[in-house]
Amino acid sequence: MLPEKKLSALCVFGLFVGLLAGCSSVAVSQDRIGPPLTIESLKHWPDVVSETSGLAKFGGYLWTINDSGGKASLYAFNDQDYVFSKQVEIQGAKNIDWESLAQNQKHLFIADCGNNRGKRETLDIYKVSLKQIAKAESGDKVAAKKIRFHYADRIGSVDSKSHNYDCEALAFVGEQLWLFTKNRGDLQSRLYVLDKKQADQAVEPVMTLPVAGLITAADYNEKTHTLVLLGYQKPSMFGQSFVWVIDVVAGLPDWDRATYHTILPYGQWEGVLWDGDNALLLTSEKSRLGAQQIGRLRLPD
Repeated sequence: MLPEKKLSALCVFGLFVGLLAGCSSVAVSQDRIGPPLTIESLKHWPDVVSETSGLAKFGGYLWTINDSGGKASLYAFNDQDYVFSKQVEIQGAKNIDWESLAQNQKHLFIADCGNNRGKRETLDIYKVSLKQIAKAESGDKVAAKKIRFHYADRIGSVDSKSHNYDCEALAFVGEQLWLFTKNRGDLQSRLYVLDKKQADQAVEPVMTLPVAGLITAADYNEKTHTLVLLGYQKPSMFGQSFVWVIDVVAGLPDWDRATYHTILPYGQWEGVLWDGDNALLLTSEKSRLGAQQIGRLRLPD
Protein backbone atom coordinates (compact mmCIF):
# COMPACT_ATOMS: atom_id res chain seq x y z
CA MET A 1 0.00 0.00 0.00
CA LEU A 2 1.26 3.49 -0.83
CA PRO A 3 2.03 5.89 2.03
CA GLU A 4 -0.75 8.37 2.71
CA LYS A 5 1.23 11.36 1.40
CA LYS A 6 2.12 9.60 -1.86
CA LEU A 7 -1.43 8.37 -2.31
CA SER A 8 -2.73 11.89 -1.73
CA ALA A 9 -0.25 13.32 -4.22
CA LEU A 10 -1.25 10.76 -6.85
CA CYS A 11 -4.92 11.54 -6.32
CA VAL A 12 -4.29 15.25 -6.78
CA PHE A 13 -2.16 14.51 -9.85
CA GLY A 14 -4.88 12.32 -11.36
CA LEU A 15 -7.53 14.94 -10.69
CA PHE A 16 -5.29 17.59 -12.26
CA VAL A 17 -4.77 15.56 -15.43
CA GLY A 18 -8.47 14.77 -15.63
CA LEU A 19 -9.39 18.41 -15.32
CA LEU A 20 -6.88 19.33 -18.01
CA ALA A 21 -8.31 16.78 -20.40
CA GLY A 22 -11.81 17.92 -19.64
CA CYS A 23 -10.96 21.58 -20.19
CA SER A 24 -9.23 20.78 -23.46
CA SER A 25 -12.25 18.93 -24.83
CA VAL A 26 -14.94 21.45 -23.80
CA ALA A 27 -14.81 23.14 -27.20
CA VAL A 28 -15.56 19.88 -29.02
CA SER A 29 -19.32 19.41 -29.46
CA GLN A 30 -20.61 16.05 -28.27
CA ASP A 31 -22.17 15.32 -31.66
CA ARG A 32 -18.69 15.55 -33.26
CA ILE A 33 -17.00 13.04 -30.96
CA GLY A 34 -16.45 9.56 -32.40
CA PRO A 35 -15.15 6.48 -30.56
CA PRO A 36 -11.61 6.50 -29.11
CA LEU A 37 -9.09 4.75 -31.39
CA THR A 38 -5.95 2.72 -30.68
CA ILE A 39 -2.76 2.86 -32.75
CA GLU A 40 -1.22 -0.47 -33.74
CA SER A 41 2.57 -0.22 -33.37
CA LEU A 42 4.30 -1.42 -36.56
CA LYS A 43 7.99 -0.77 -35.88
CA HIS A 44 10.34 1.25 -33.73
CA TRP A 45 12.60 3.30 -35.97
CA PRO A 46 16.36 3.94 -35.54
CA ASP A 47 17.76 7.03 -33.84
CA VAL A 48 18.64 8.56 -37.21
CA VAL A 49 14.98 9.72 -37.25
CA SER A 50 14.50 10.35 -33.54
CA GLU A 51 12.64 13.57 -34.43
CA THR A 52 10.55 12.14 -37.26
CA SER A 53 8.02 14.74 -38.37
CA GLY A 54 6.17 14.31 -41.66
CA LEU A 55 5.37 11.38 -43.94
CA ALA A 56 5.14 10.75 -47.68
CA LYS A 57 4.99 7.60 -49.81
CA PHE A 58 6.36 6.99 -53.31
CA GLY A 59 8.85 4.80 -55.19
CA GLY A 60 8.39 1.85 -52.83
CA TYR A 61 9.40 3.84 -49.77
CA LEU A 62 7.95 5.80 -46.90
CA TRP A 63 9.81 9.09 -46.53
CA THR A 64 10.24 11.19 -43.41
CA ILE A 65 12.25 14.15 -42.10
CA ASN A 66 13.69 15.28 -38.78
CA ASP A 67 12.53 18.60 -37.40
CA SER A 68 14.13 21.47 -35.51
CA GLY A 69 17.66 21.89 -36.77
CA GLY A 70 18.35 18.38 -38.06
CA LYS A 71 20.10 17.64 -41.35
CA ALA A 72 18.47 18.85 -44.56
CA SER A 73 17.75 15.27 -45.54
CA LEU A 74 14.99 12.86 -46.45
CA TYR A 75 15.00 9.39 -44.88
CA ALA A 76 13.57 6.41 -46.79
CA PHE A 77 12.04 3.29 -45.25
CA ASN A 78 10.85 0.23 -47.16
CA ASP A 79 7.07 0.56 -47.38
CA GLN A 80 6.53 -3.16 -46.66
CA ASP A 81 8.65 -3.86 -43.58
CA TYR A 82 9.42 -0.22 -42.56
CA VAL A 83 13.18 -0.88 -42.44
CA PHE A 84 15.53 2.08 -42.98
CA SER A 85 16.95 2.09 -46.52
CA LYS A 86 18.64 5.37 -47.45
CA GLN A 87 19.20 9.05 -46.73
CA VAL A 88 18.98 11.70 -49.47
CA GLU A 89 20.21 15.28 -48.93
CA ILE A 90 18.44 18.38 -50.25
CA GLN A 91 21.05 20.54 -51.95
CA GLY A 92 21.28 24.15 -50.76
CA ALA A 93 18.51 23.69 -48.19
CA LYS A 94 18.68 24.45 -44.48
CA ASN A 95 16.64 22.70 -41.82
CA ILE A 96 15.64 25.53 -39.51
CA ASP A 97 12.51 23.74 -38.34
CA TRP A 98 11.25 21.22 -40.89
CA GLU A 99 7.84 19.97 -39.84
CA SER A 100 5.74 18.46 -42.63
CA LEU A 101 5.71 16.74 -46.02
CA ALA A 102 3.10 16.95 -48.78
CA GLN A 103 3.10 15.59 -52.31
CA ASN A 104 1.35 15.61 -55.66
CA GLN A 105 2.07 13.47 -58.73
CA LYS A 106 5.33 15.24 -59.58
CA HIS A 107 6.75 16.92 -56.50
CA LEU A 108 7.44 16.55 -52.81
CA PHE A 109 6.96 19.67 -50.68
CA ILE A 110 9.04 20.03 -47.50
CA ALA A 111 7.64 22.60 -45.08
CA ASP A 112 10.22 24.53 -43.08
CA CYS A 113 7.43 26.28 -41.20
CA GLY A 114 8.06 25.57 -37.51
CA ASN A 115 7.90 28.76 -35.44
CA ASN A 116 7.64 27.77 -31.79
CA ARG A 117 8.53 31.16 -30.31
CA GLY A 118 7.00 33.23 -33.09
CA LYS A 119 10.28 34.92 -34.05
CA ARG A 120 10.36 33.78 -37.69
CA GLU A 121 8.61 36.22 -40.01
CA THR A 122 9.43 34.47 -43.29
CA LEU A 123 9.08 30.72 -43.82
CA ASP A 124 10.04 28.30 -46.59
CA ILE A 125 8.72 25.32 -48.49
CA TYR A 126 11.16 23.26 -50.58
CA LYS A 127 9.78 21.78 -53.81
CA VAL A 128 11.63 18.66 -55.01
CA SER A 129 11.11 16.37 -58.01
CA LEU A 130 9.80 12.92 -57.02
CA LYS A 131 11.74 11.35 -59.91
CA GLN A 132 15.01 12.85 -58.70
CA ILE A 133 14.44 11.65 -55.15
CA ALA A 134 13.38 8.15 -56.23
CA LYS A 135 16.48 7.51 -58.35
CA ALA A 136 18.92 8.96 -55.79
CA GLU A 137 21.26 6.63 -53.91
CA SER A 138 21.97 7.00 -50.22
CA GLY A 139 24.14 10.07 -49.66
CA ASP A 140 23.22 11.70 -52.97
CA LYS A 141 22.06 15.30 -53.16
CA VAL A 142 19.00 16.49 -55.08
CA ALA A 143 18.10 20.03 -56.10
CA ALA A 144 15.09 21.92 -54.79
CA LYS A 145 13.18 25.09 -55.57
CA LYS A 146 12.22 27.34 -52.68
CA ILE A 147 8.79 28.84 -52.02
CA ARG A 148 9.09 31.65 -49.47
CA PHE A 149 6.03 33.01 -47.69
CA HIS A 150 4.88 35.16 -44.79
CA TYR A 151 1.59 35.63 -42.96
CA ALA A 152 -0.10 38.76 -44.30
CA ASP A 153 -2.27 39.06 -41.18
CA ARG A 154 0.68 39.14 -38.78
CA ILE A 155 1.50 42.62 -37.52
CA GLY A 156 4.60 43.19 -35.40
CA SER A 157 5.98 40.89 -32.72
CA VAL A 158 3.98 38.22 -30.90
CA ASP A 159 3.98 36.63 -27.45
CA SER A 160 6.55 33.83 -27.65
CA LYS A 161 4.51 31.53 -25.39
CA SER A 162 1.01 32.27 -26.64
CA HIS A 163 0.74 33.10 -30.33
CA ASN A 164 -1.02 31.84 -33.45
CA TYR A 165 1.81 31.75 -36.00
CA ASP A 166 3.41 28.35 -35.47
CA CYS A 167 2.83 25.65 -38.06
CA GLU A 168 3.52 21.92 -38.37
CA ALA A 169 0.97 20.77 -40.96
CA LEU A 170 0.97 20.93 -44.77
CA ALA A 171 -1.26 19.03 -47.23
CA PHE A 172 -1.69 19.08 -51.00
CA VAL A 173 -5.38 19.53 -51.90
CA GLY A 174 -6.49 19.84 -55.51
CA GLU A 175 -3.83 22.08 -57.02
CA GLN A 176 -3.11 23.98 -53.81
CA LEU A 177 -0.91 23.72 -50.75
CA TRP A 178 -2.96 23.92 -47.55
CA LEU A 179 -1.12 25.03 -44.44
CA PHE A 180 -2.66 24.65 -40.96
CA THR A 181 -1.36 26.67 -38.02
CA LYS A 182 -0.61 25.42 -34.53
CA ASN A 183 -2.25 28.08 -32.37
CA ARG A 184 -1.00 28.22 -28.79
CA GLY A 185 -2.97 31.41 -28.30
CA ASP A 186 -6.52 30.24 -28.97
CA LEU A 187 -6.19 26.44 -29.63
CA GLN A 188 -7.74 26.85 -33.06
CA SER A 189 -6.10 26.34 -36.46
CA ARG A 190 -6.10 28.77 -39.34
CA LEU A 191 -6.05 27.49 -42.91
CA TYR A 192 -3.79 29.33 -45.35
CA VAL A 193 -3.67 28.45 -49.06
CA LEU A 194 -0.39 28.72 -50.98
CA ASP A 195 0.31 28.80 -54.70
CA LYS A 196 2.64 25.90 -55.51
CA LYS A 197 4.36 27.88 -58.30
CA GLN A 198 4.87 31.33 -56.77
CA ALA A 199 8.37 31.82 -55.36
CA ASP A 200 7.52 34.55 -52.85
CA GLN A 201 4.05 35.18 -51.46
CA ALA A 202 2.01 36.69 -48.66
CA VAL A 203 -0.76 34.39 -47.45
CA GLU A 204 -4.09 35.34 -45.90
CA PRO A 205 -6.19 33.06 -43.65
CA VAL A 206 -9.05 31.38 -45.54
CA MET A 207 -10.90 30.06 -42.49
CA THR A 208 -10.39 29.23 -38.82
CA LEU A 209 -11.12 25.74 -37.54
CA PRO A 210 -12.10 25.19 -33.86
CA VAL A 211 -9.86 22.15 -33.41
CA ALA A 212 -9.57 22.47 -29.59
CA GLY A 213 -5.86 21.71 -29.56
CA LEU A 214 -2.50 22.00 -31.31
CA ILE A 215 -2.27 20.63 -34.85
CA THR A 216 0.93 18.69 -35.70
CA ALA A 217 0.18 17.13 -39.12
CA ALA A 218 -2.28 16.93 -42.00
CA ASP A 219 -2.95 14.77 -45.06
CA TYR A 220 -5.56 14.69 -47.81
CA ASN A 221 -7.08 11.62 -49.49
CA GLU A 222 -7.74 12.67 -53.08
CA LYS A 223 -9.91 9.61 -53.79
CA THR A 224 -12.34 10.09 -50.89
CA HIS A 225 -11.96 13.90 -50.65
CA THR A 226 -11.18 13.53 -46.95
CA LEU A 227 -8.77 15.60 -44.88
CA VAL A 228 -7.22 14.41 -41.63
CA LEU A 229 -5.68 16.65 -38.98
CA LEU A 230 -3.49 15.19 -36.22
CA GLY A 231 -2.93 17.06 -32.97
CA TYR A 232 -2.94 17.03 -29.20
CA GLN A 233 -4.73 18.83 -26.43
CA LYS A 234 -2.82 21.45 -24.49
CA PRO A 235 -0.81 21.14 -22.19
CA SER A 236 1.93 19.32 -24.06
CA MET A 237 3.19 17.11 -21.23
CA PHE A 238 -0.12 15.33 -20.62
CA GLY A 239 -2.01 16.33 -23.74
CA GLN A 240 -4.28 13.72 -25.27
CA SER A 241 -3.60 13.10 -28.97
CA PHE A 242 -6.49 13.24 -31.43
CA VAL A 243 -7.45 13.21 -35.09
CA TRP A 244 -10.09 15.23 -36.91
CA VAL A 245 -11.54 13.55 -40.02
CA ILE A 246 -13.08 16.15 -42.33
CA ASP A 247 -14.83 15.99 -45.71
CA VAL A 248 -13.66 18.53 -48.27
CA VAL A 249 -16.61 19.97 -50.20
CA ALA A 250 -16.45 22.65 -52.90
CA GLY A 251 -12.78 23.24 -52.18
CA LEU A 252 -13.08 23.82 -48.42
CA PRO A 253 -13.21 21.72 -45.24
CA ASP A 254 -16.83 20.95 -44.33
CA TRP A 255 -16.57 21.52 -40.59
CA ASP A 256 -20.24 20.77 -40.02
CA ARG A 257 -19.49 17.10 -40.76
CA ALA A 258 -16.08 16.83 -39.09
CA THR A 259 -15.51 13.96 -36.64
CA TYR A 260 -13.13 13.97 -33.65
CA HIS A 261 -11.40 10.89 -32.21
CA THR A 262 -8.98 10.68 -29.29
CA ILE A 263 -6.13 8.23 -29.88
CA LEU A 264 -3.94 6.00 -27.71
CA PRO A 265 -1.27 5.18 -26.72
CA TYR A 266 0.16 8.49 -25.54
CA GLY A 267 3.08 9.66 -27.66
CA GLN A 268 4.48 12.66 -29.46
CA TRP A 269 2.61 11.86 -32.69
CA GLU A 270 3.93 14.22 -35.37
CA GLY A 271 3.33 12.65 -38.81
CA VAL A 272 0.22 11.35 -40.58
CA LEU A 273 -0.40 9.74 -43.98
CA TRP A 274 -3.47 8.08 -45.47
CA ASP A 275 -3.00 4.30 -45.82
CA GLY A 276 -5.90 3.34 -48.10
CA ASP A 277 -9.36 4.78 -47.48
CA ASN A 278 -9.96 3.76 -43.85
CA ALA A 279 -6.57 3.78 -42.16
CA LEU A 280 -3.73 6.14 -41.33
CA LEU A 281 -0.01 5.74 -40.79
CA LEU A 282 1.33 7.83 -37.91
CA THR A 283 4.83 8.48 -36.61
CA SER A 284 5.93 9.67 -33.19
CA GLU A 285 9.12 11.42 -32.12
CA LYS A 286 11.37 10.12 -29.38
CA SER A 287 10.25 11.70 -26.11
CA ARG A 288 9.52 10.95 -22.47
CA LEU A 289 6.34 9.32 -23.77
CA GLY A 290 8.21 6.69 -25.79
CA ALA A 291 10.63 5.87 -28.60
CA GLN A 292 10.29 6.99 -32.20
CA GLN A 293 8.01 4.61 -34.08
CA ILE A 294 5.51 4.11 -36.88
CA GLY A 295 1.98 2.84 -36.28
CA ARG A 296 -1.33 2.28 -38.03
CA LEU A 297 -4.67 3.74 -36.98
CA ARG A 298 -7.83 2.19 -38.40
CA LEU A 299 -10.82 4.52 -38.72
CA PRO A 300 -14.44 3.47 -38.16
CA ASP A 301 -16.35 2.49 -41.32
